[in-house]
Amino acid sequence: MITKKRIANFKWLLIFSFLMVVGIQNSVQAQTSSISSDIVSALSNGDANRLSTYLNDNVELFIENKNDIYSRQQAVSILNDFFHRYKVSDFKVIHQGNKENSSFTIGILSTATENFRVYILTRKSDNKTIVLQLRIEASNE
Repeated sequence: MITKKRIANFKWLLIFSFLMVVGIQNSVQAQTSSISSDIVSALSNGDANRLSTYLNDNVELFIENKNDIYSRQQAVSILNDFFHRYKVSDFKVIHQGNKENSSFTIGILSTATENFRVYILTRKSDNKTIVLQLRIEASNE
């Protein structure tokens, strides 16, 4: 026989379960939001100048046959050249992770002629996201 007490307990269990699911969902969303939407937008638009505001003074850059640590100005020049040769149509984040003040993002940069796999390593410093490493490689996808 179902009593009023059992119904009340069941209601509280449902409410508690709902709150737990919402809390876990918000926690997961907070953990995966490790890259600035402005960085994603800059990559989606092939805008090296906008991306430059997030680059470290010296950034490790891997693009095609260029793999070295470059000053911000050199990196912007290399990125501008890349974006000029490959017209960007979209950038989609496919995976993110973080640990302490560092985070990484993996995404696919779609261009008119081919797709590229992008790896971005960032660090939080004084509440600002700084790109330490940027890799843009030909993708098999």
